[in-house]
Amino acid sequence: MRNKMAIAILATLITCVASLETADAQTHFGVRGGAYMDQDDAFVGVHAVSNLARRWVFNPNFEYVLVDRGSLFTINADFHYDLPSRSSTVFWLGGGLGISHDSFREVSTTDTGLNLLVGASFGRRPAYPFIQAKVTFFDDNALVLGGGITF
Repeated sequence: MRNKMAIAILATLITCVASLETADAQTHFGVRGGAYMDQDDAFVGVHAVSNLARRWVFNPNFEYVLVDRGSLFTINADFHYDLPSRSSTVFWLGGGLGISHDSFREVSTTDTGLNLLVGASFGRRPAYPFIQAKVTFFDDNALVLGGGITF
């Protein structure tokens, strides 16, 4: 089941990247950080933001969790819908697929799951900050609070 989910995530990523190139969409990159609240561990990461259609955004990202022992990272293929707004603050709702890889000593596990997101960005280009809350549904569910800046 996990291999099928990983293949589905990879196929989704490839399809989205291919459609972005044909649609000539604008893509911006950024940095992020925050905390996995259930584990009390901070994370750092990078992301891309690509407009797919009016108000629909593809937001793939990588998060490296700063655990005490071993390593933990996630790779996510998230999408969100920007809610209509008349100000420079944009609220969004979204979700996506993710892969979580945890390694400690000789044991490593890879898990696939779902993400649910809610967030807000402030201001416009050339750089704008954002905040986000995410709930991950892997073998171990987690609440992730974070923010960052997109350039």
